[in-house]
Amino acid sequence: MSKKETAKKRIIDGMFEMLQTKSYQEITVKDVSKHVGVSRMTFYRNFHTKEDVIVGQFQETFTTFINRLLAQKISNFNGLATTFFTIIKENKPMMDAIVDNDLSYLLLKVLKKYITNLVDDDILELRANSSKMLIAMISGGLTEVLLTWIEDGMEEPVEELVIFASKYLNFKVN
Repeated sequence: MSKKETAKKRIIDGMFEMLQTKSYQEITVKDVSKHVGVSRMTFYRNFHTKEDVIVGQFQETFTTFINRLLAQKISNFNGLATTFFTIIKENKPMMDAIVDNDLSYLLLKVLKKYITNLVDDDILELRANSSKMLIAMISGGLTEVLLTWIEDGMEEPVEELVIFASKYLNFKVN
């Protein structure tokens, strides 16, 4: 891992450590930099805003998701959805921080982007022609399902979420 990647990871991890005890609104770039032992210049070389740090964590999580799909050669919707919900559950502290700090708009923004990427990369195929509107509806619905699941303590088994998702989402996996 390069020095820049290491600093980036430390900043992301530090932000989420701080979110365990402070609200997002209370945390400053200076606080994060001090907490992880980097200069503010280093922070700004890696991120423009605190929001970018949160999005950076989502990017790491999405990369893990894609890597698992490829490693396991998953080619059906149930496998894809199981992997997705499992990774979300493994990242419960991150997701709790998102809910506790009213950052669900970032989750929606990122899910919309990643679902679009999955469609563009021919990993998911839409069954309808109105892909832009359908992606918006799916990402919005998925965000709400995740928020409800998180708020309920993620007690619903992953398998039940997969059944729900396969019944209501309009995707095919290639």
